[in-house]
Amino acid sequence: MTQPESTITILVAATGLRFSEVAGLQWQDVDYANECIHVRRTWIGGKVSEQLKTKQSRSAVPMAGELAQFLREWQKATPYGNPTDWVFASPKTHGRTPRVGNMLVADHLRPAAIKAGVVLKPGQRFGFHNLRHSLSSLLITGQKSDVRTTQDILRHSSSATTLDLYTRSPMAQRIAAQESVLRAILNQPTHRARIRAARNGSRVGVRRLR
Repeated sequence: MTQPESTITILVAATGLRFSEVAGLQWQDVDYANECIHVRRTWIGGKVSEQLKTKQSRSAVPMAGELAQFLREWQKATPYGNPTDWVFASPKTHGRTPRVGNMLVADHLRPAAIKAGVVLKPGQRFGFHNLRHSLSSLLITGQKSDVRTTQDILRHSSSATTLDLYTRSPMAQRIAAQESVLRAILNQPTHRARIRAARNGSRVGVRRLR
C-alpha cells in the first residue's frame, strides 16, 4: 500500500512546497490535466488560512508525470480521496484535519535522514523545509537549471533585481527541470524519457526497414 509519509517526502523534495502549503492541499487543487498543483490555502496552528506568504506563492506548482503517479496512487489508497478532502488527511480526526508536520518529522523524516547518512548534531533542527533548500541547491548546482526556472519552481518573490526583469519560464521548462530532480531521487528514467526512447526506437526500426 502506498504510504503517505513517502508521498509527502517526494512531493516536498520535488516541488519545494512549504509543509503548511502541503497540509492545506485538497484533491481539487491537484490539476492532473494541466500538470500542476494550485496552492490556495495553508494549514498553520490548526487553522486554515487563505493568506499565503507572498503573491508568488499562488503560482502554479509544476507536476511531472512521476510525481502525478505518486499522487494518483495515494488518492486511490486513501479513504479521503474526494475533491474537497485534504490530500494528506489525518486518520486520527477521521479526515477532518490534515496530518501534523512535527509528528511526521519526528517519526519518519528525521530517522530516514539519519539512516541515509545525514549527520545531525544533538538538538539540530531538521524538517521538511530542509528539502526546500536542498531542491534549490540540486537544481542550480547539481542539475545546472537556470536561476529563473529555479526561482519560479520555488515561487520566490525575487532572486535579484536583474532576474526580476526576465520573462517567466514556461511551465514545460519547469516540468523538465523537475523531471531531472525526480530522476536523481528515484534513479530511473522519467515517464517522458521512456516515451522518447520508445519513439526513437520505433524510428530506428523504420529506418532499418527502409
